[in-house]
Amino acid sequence: MKAIIYHETGGVEVLKYEDVQVPEIGADDVLVRVKAAALNHLDLRLRAGKSPRPVDLPHIGGIDIAGDVEKTGENVSDIAPGTRVVVDPTVRTPKGPSVIGVNRWGGLAEFVKVPTANVVPIPDEVSYDDASTLPICYVTAWYGLIDRGGMQQDETVLVHAAGSGTGCAAVQMAKELGAKVIATAGSDDKLEKVKKIGADATINYKTSDFAEEVKNITEGKGVDLIFDQVGASAWENNLKSLKAGGRILLVGVVGGGQETLNFGPIIMRDLSILGVTVFRAPRKNLINLINMMSLGRFRPVIDKKFPLSETAEAQKMLEDSSQFGKVILNP
Repeated sequence: MKAIIYHETGGVEVLKYEDVQVPEIGADDVLVRVKAAALNHLDLRLRAGKSPRPVDLPHIGGIDIAGDVEKTGENVSDIAPGTRVVVDPTVRTPKGPSVIGVNRWGGLAEFVKVPTANVVPIPDEVSYDDASTLPICYVTAWYGLIDRGGMQQDETVLVHAAGSGTGCAAVQMAKELGAKVIATAGSDDKLEKVKKIGADATINYKTSDFAEEVKNITEGKGVDLIFDQVGASAWENNLKSLKAGGRILLVGVVGGGQETLNFGPIIMRDLSILGVTVFRAPRKNLINLINMMSLGRFRPVIDKKFPLSETAEAQKMLEDSSQFGKVILNP
């Protein structure tokens, strides 16, 4: 089969489009013929050797996967070849979780081996491309906003980096579930697009102080919940943007992972700081999102699709932050 594989970490030049052996499945596995794989920034950090989850080399990445069941192991009876599926990347084992595309070879290939428990059927009205966007970005948004953040209808949510795949998902999910959404991004073009997917107000963080803008938009009240993929560089302004009793969801650290912490405002204003990692999210979230999408309650935001052979170009698009929403690869 053809696959994107790297034998060393580094820039996009280490990605090789090569012939590799089709995976041998075990008795409890299925072989999935990949139809679509959505890129994530974790794919880039793994390839560059900058992730706290280092990979064994050589490695085939690709965490978000949708396709058809090609073959089943001898113990598999609950799913048949030909079934259209999306893959939950978190494999739960007695020794702890491992992740397809991280600890195991992933979906940037024509075929991928997956434990049968990790494939979720998708209905005909959900495309492979759309399904592939769900496991990381949309599950992160749901798990963060609802399970971790306890978001309620009519609350005000501030979503940072709203032009990213996860940012678009958070805007859509918050709006669909009844919140007022304020979104930040680094270009006016992205902010115009964010408005079209549900943002009530937008802020260009490169040209204005977002804490001051939040104060103006909320008439000095602040926001209830912040969906933060930025980290350290947004920390002080995040605290200024929250109302008393507000919550910050720490989803990513693209703006830095360390900050001097002043406990005073957190204690005096009864603030909550909550970490969010998608690999702890229950599988029911993915199933719920498939159902919502099949009912037309939201449509994933896809910027561009590339053939698998052009993975380096696709990853460069993410590195440059020039995309709006998701980037898809099709073997």
